[in-house]
Amino acid sequence: MPKRLEMFIDLEREMKLEHVPGMGIAVFEHGQIIWRQGFGVLEEGKARPVKADTLFHACSISKMLTAAGALRLVQEGRLGLEDDVNGYLRSWKLQDNEYTAETKVTLLHLLSHQAGFIDPEGSFDVLSNQDPLPAMTDILSGRTRFLEEPLQASCTPGSKFSYSDAGYCLVERLIEEVTGLPFSAAMKRLVLQPLGLQRSLYWNMYSVKQPRGTSAGHDSHGRTVKGKRAYYPYLAAAGLWTTPAELAEFVIRLLAAREGGHHFILSPEFARLMLSGHGCSEEAGLGVFVPRDAEGQVYLVSQGWGVGFQCKIYAFPAEGSGVVVMMNSDPGKPQNESLVGKIINEIGSRSGWPSFQPM
Repeated sequence: MPKRLEMFIDLEREMKLEHVPGMGIAVFEHGQIIWRQGFGVLEEGKARPVKADTLFHACSISKMLTAAGALRLVQEGRLGLEDDVNGYLRSWKLQDNEYTAETKVTLLHLLSHQAGFIDPEGSFDVLSNQDPLPAMTDILSGRTRFLEEPLQASCTPGSKFSYSDAGYCLVERLIEEVTGLPFSAAMKRLVLQPLGLQRSLYWNMYSVKQPRGTSAGHDSHGRTVKGKRAYYPYLAAAGLWTTPAELAEFVIRLLAAREGGHHFILSPEFARLMLSGHGCSEEAGLGVFVPRDAEGQVYLVSQGWGVGFQCKIYAFPAEGSGVVVMMNSDPGKPQNESLVGKIINEIGSRSGWPSFQPM
């Protein structure tokens, strides 16, 4: 084990204190994964260990890969980044109101959470056993408890940042309309397969058998959640299941493309677009966040938090370095206060990344 990772000799104790049954970590430097490992078990009370290829629920990190898939369609000329999205929608259209009469909602707005959508409190929860699987058009039309009124802008597009699962529901429908494929199949063809991410999938639990080595989710007390795994029926926003190493590989290729590399699904121009701030928020990239450190250097942040799971990516584009941490526990507190944040701080400090700022 590299000296910089010696802190993991205490990880078993930390996991026990935080009631985390299992987790996976991948560290990369200068465009190469230098270390990856699983810790603990797939499910509390069971003996099956977490391995380097264990699948975790990525939750909102799903949006990062969704954005890359949408941008690939833009790159191919099949979608316009700044076109009115209604021009691509057939089975459902966004109704104009006072906020969109002059400024139309675009894909750029959607990917940067600036489309004017403000998700109601308590919306976009998990699917319960009593719920039928909703069609995306039903969600967008306000016919489900996930969104109880038809989707409409609540302010002028581009005027306000508001983190929105609803916006990514509309991205999901756009991708389906343009490709003619179910969203999970479209993302496999656009992103996962070309990058060789063989374990990753946007998991529709109703049509795809549970993959081997899939972790169960747990609450803040380390107890298995109801049904073992929560299901969110809006895949673009929260449907990705993957491994820390495959997320690291995605980020490595994205960062390399930003610096001029050509071994990613996006050209350098589109990779830079994805990793740039847009509109009214300098930190809002496309599907990711790109804050700057005290010296003005960009770093990449993407994080997910849902029923039974928490995860985070922290990376440095100029150096091609970073870390992915995923755990099968919902700690009930944000990443910077949980074991996820503790590990990232430890790795970042010991790795000597010059732009690293402890969370």
